[in-house]
Amino acid sequence: MPKSKPRKKAVSKKKQARRAEHEINAMLSGETAYFSDEAEALLTSRGWISERDQPGGPDQGDAWYWMPSQLPAYLEEGEPVPTSIYPSSDSTFVSQLATPDGSVPPEAQTEYDSLDGLEADLDRLEAYRVPDGAWTVLNGGPSDEETPEDLINSVAEEWELIAELIHFPYSDEGPRSFAAVEQAVQDGRLTEYAYRSVLAGRSGR
Repeated sequence: MPKSKPRKKAVSKKKQARRAEHEINAMLSGETAYFSDEAEALLTSRGWISERDQPGGPDQGDAWYWMPSQLPAYLEEGEPVPTSIYPSSDSTFVSQLATPDGSVPPEAQTEYDSLDGLEADLDRLEAYRVPDGAWTVLNGGPSDEETPEDLINSVAEEWELIAELIHFPYSDEGPRSFAAVEQAVQDGRLTEYAYRSVLAGRSGR
């Protein structure tokens, strides 16, 4: 099952974990959390998943994620993260392209002086995918016997579950179909946030 798969964790994971940085908006701004209603409206209208939709909301600042760029959760390279955007001040923004290991190489990050500058770059950000040869799925991914229900019951970390459900090889019907995911939402075993993230990820693959 996914929860028992070994995962490589970089020694500098805390420094490299962009999701944590986004949640506190601390990379450029210390302890200050920034929010942008204008960016929220723009990005969500284009299908970006907002930190505001997470259970509990964005209490530590805005961030938006482009889920079609999210790789499977369990990779040889480390912990993958999707292309993301966050405000670095009241009027400036930072984007970071998806990577298979959570790192932020200089070429993956772009800073914008305005929302207009960010908007002009969105087509590039949304088109980017980590090259196929740059990542390797641990143990070949889900087994032929594994089902979406198994994932939902065994993967405790929501982001890992979302990533695995985006890439699961669904069948047209039966226990391996996407209907199992929809049923889990109805039963309250999968959050609406996770469900929307999975749909967003699958729609752009």
